[in-house]
Amino acid sequence: MQILCLGEVLVDMLGQDVEQNGESSRMFRPYAGGAPANVAVAVAKLGGSSALISKVGNDSFGKMLVTTLKSYEVDDRFIATSEGKTALAFVDLDEQGERTFDFYVENAAHKDITNDDVENVALDQQTLLHLCSGSFSTAGLRTSTTTLIQRAHSCDAPLCMDINFRPGFWQDPTQAPAIIDNAARQMNIIKASHEELEALYGEHASDKVQQWHEAGVALILITDGGQPVSYISTASSGSFAVPATSVKDTTAAGDAFIGGLLYQLAASVSGGAQLETFLSDNDNIVMLLDVATRCGAVAVSRFGAFDALPSRADIISTD
Repeated sequence: MQILCLGEVLVDMLGQDVEQNGESSRMFRPYAGGAPANVAVAVAKLGGSSALISKVGNDSFGKMLVTTLKSYEVDDRFIATSEGKTALAFVDLDEQGERTFDFYVENAAHKDITNDDVENVALDQQTLLHLCSGSFSTAGLRTSTTTLIQRAHSCDAPLCMDINFRPGFWQDPTQAPAIIDNAARQMNIIKASHEELEALYGEHASDKVQQWHEAGVALILITDGGQPVSYISTASSGSFAVPATSVKDTTAAGDAFIGGLLYQLAASVSGGAQLETFLSDNDNIVMLLDVATRCGAVAVSRFGAFDALPSRADIISTD
C-alpha cells in the first residue's frame, strides 16, 4: 500500500543556544518539517511508498522543501506551487526537549489546496490516506479535504488522522472541537495525544474517545509523552510501553510514531479490504505499536524533523 499524506510542508526554525566568543545567544536553524510531510518522509525512510499532497511558495524555502522531499524519495507529483508563501514555524525547546510554537501561516501556500488539486489524485484500496486536523482549519481546506475523504470512502481507501491540534493554524480555534469530532468519526485510524484531547474536550475527552470507538473507528491511539500508549480497537484495548531514550527534541516524535505504524501496516496488509480484520487481532496491534514506539524513541533522540526520522536500520539496531 502507498501512504498518501495530505497537508502542510513547512520550515521549522528550531531555536538553539550557541556560544560565540564566550557569549551565549539564541539562533534559529531551518529544518524541513510539517506534520503530514514528516509522516511521508518517515514512511519513505523506512523503505515504504509515500506521497504528499501539498503546496509550497515560489520562494527559496519552497524549493528547498521539494528538493529535500525528493531526496528522501517521497513522491512529489501532487505538490504544487502557490502564490502564497511557504509557511514557517519557530520552535523553541525547553530543557526536556518539549516544544513551543510560533506559526507564520498568514497567506501560507498550503492553505491554497483546492478541489482541483485533489480531484485527480489516484485513490484505491491500495492507498491509505493520512491527514491531520490542520487540513480542516480553514473553510477552503475543509472543502478540499472533505472532497478527498468522500473519494476515499467511495473506493474503500483507508483513512488515518493524527489530531495534531495546533490552534495557531485555525482561523477560529473555537470551531476546532466540533469540526475535528466530525472528521474523526469518518476515519479508520485516529492518533491523538492526551494533551490535545484535554485541550479540545476537557473533562469529556474520555467520552469523546468512546464515541469515536462506537462510531466504528477501527483503531484509536492515545500517546502521552514517555508514558505508555493507550489503544482501543474493535476487539480489544490496552496499553503499550514506550522505550526509554534520551530526549533531545520532541518535534517529530508523533510523526515518527504514526509514520512507523503506517509503514508497518502497509507492509502487513495487501489492501484496505483486509484492514479491519487485521486490526481486530490484538497481536497485530502490539506488533504495529512495537515498530511505532521504536520510531518515536529514535526521533526524540535527535534534533529536527526529517533529519530525526529513523531509517529501517535504526529500528533494527534497537533490537
